[in-house]
Amino acid sequence: MRTMLVRCLLAVASVKLARSFSPGARFESSAQLTTGARFESSAQPKQATRLNLKDKPGATQMSMSSSAASLDKSWSGLQTLSSRTPVGAALDAEKEARERGVGAAFVQNKLRMFDSQEAPRLTLYRDHAGWCPYCQKTMLLIEEKEIPINIELVPMRSYGDKPQSFTRKVPSGLLPALGVQTSDGREQIITESQVIMDLLDQWHTVENGYRGMMPEESDTSGQARFRQLANLERQLFSFWCNLIFRPEGPSFGGGGMISKIMGGGGSPDMSGSMQGFLECMKTVDSELASTKGPWFFDFADHPTMIDFIYVSHVERMLASCAFWKGLDLRSDEYRSKLPSLNAWL
Repeated sequence: MRTMLVRCLLAVASVKLARSFSPGARFESSAQLTTGARFESSAQPKQATRLNLKDKPGATQMSMSSSAASLDKSWSGLQTLSSRTPVGAALDAEKEARERGVGAAFVQNKLRMFDSQEAPRLTLYRDHAGWCPYCQKTMLLIEEKEIPINIELVPMRSYGDKPQSFTRKVPSGLLPALGVQTSDGREQIITESQVIMDLLDQWHTVENGYRGMMPEESDTSGQARFRQLANLERQLFSFWCNLIFRPEGPSFGGGGMISKIMGGGGSPDMSGSMQGFLECMKTVDSELASTKGPWFFDFADHPTMIDFIYVSHVERMLASCAFWKGLDLRSDEYRSKLPSLNAWL
């Protein structure tokens, strides 16, 4: 009996304490809130909360009024309420467009149709989180060329096991992978992002209305520049990995690439690995400055293959350098030091 009395007193005290934080508060009717709930003012406390004593000895229960209980909406109910708002309606329309293969680019898209009316015969297997840089640059090329394609989302190993339906097709689990539907109904699997990008560009030509991604085969200087830029991107990637994933050691003197890779060869205020990374980035900036527009090539007025090869890693360089090294390549200082890079971004 004493226990029941104590519980009752505690319950009443809790109700009074809650009311003390909102004296005189009154919420208008459900017609205004569109939630179907009605909260009465503190002048009507008995309707807001009541204390029920069961017939069984020692049993007490705090129950909410019917109006408060109506706030417990199901997920489908909350979705319905959200869809009635202007923002919710716009999001629903965009989701419906993406399901039809049109609408904006989005990491969770599973179909891209663009202006095509035929079912795609290609399927891209890519990471579901949008973090894989090799999937990203492949998808950027698809979006720029507007290639109709199905998309299957597969987790990277860091996000969980890959489904058996995928590993049966790609035992290595490599992403991205391209599935090509053959005339006899089979699916041929192709891996390696650069191979996939080259094939997509070759299969969807300028003559057929798609944007070109590479210099013409007859353009020997353009082909040579592409190879040179691709090698430079690998150098930049190497310097970035050395800077981020290896400790910045003391200066060993002597200079040179080996010294910079080992973390030495820098000035008293900068490690060799940091200096090597910034010098390589400056070379990239100079290559961008050598063209008329913001891109690496002048043969097109849009980004091309080499732009996508770079940007998928440069984006990650910006974030990791700022977070781990305090190096903000988008700051006012580096906007002046690397103007073409920042214009390109």
